[in-house]
Amino acid sequence: MEFHFTFKGMDSSPAIAEYAEKKFSKLEKYFYGPVHAQVIFKREKFREICEVILTGDGERIVVKEETDDIYSSIDFAYESLEKQVKKLKEKKKEIRPPRGGTEARPVASPGYTVQEVEVSPLSTEEAFEIFRKGKDTVFLFYNTDYDKVCCLYRAGDKEIMLVPVLS
Repeated sequence: MEFHFTFKGMDSSPAIAEYAEKKFSKLEKYFYGPVHAQVIFKREKFREICEVILTGDGERIVVKEETDDIYSSIDFAYESLEKQVKKLKEKKKEIRPPRGGTEARPVASPGYTVQEVEVSPLSTEEAFEIFRKGKDTVFLFYNTDYDKVCCLYRAGDKEIMLVPVLS
């Protein structure tokens, strides 16, 4: 989990940042991919405000809590975020069934073989580098440059990359 702390109207404090990081890092277990947390601490007159912008799995959650103690604001912000993240994950479960479970697999018939291939997210350069080191004639990967699954193959001396385009 990646954190970015901002202090407005108050001195930056490693203790406050460490407490917040320890607290909010517990939310990482609810996400599949990388998570980024922008935490803003503000002091306005007698109020201590903690605002958190949490980004992960294509979602953006914003929470703002204010009390008379910054640590209490962090605690309340954590509780609010946890509720929202849980609610969001439940909503996603209802829309899409989870991966795994009972899946209909294609049955091989005489004439062809079904082979499952692991597809790794790579840039074009990384994929060509790995492809050149290997002896395979075909290489599938998720191209992060095009945001698509692409295919590399050898045709004689040439290396060719296929980028699918929907017609």
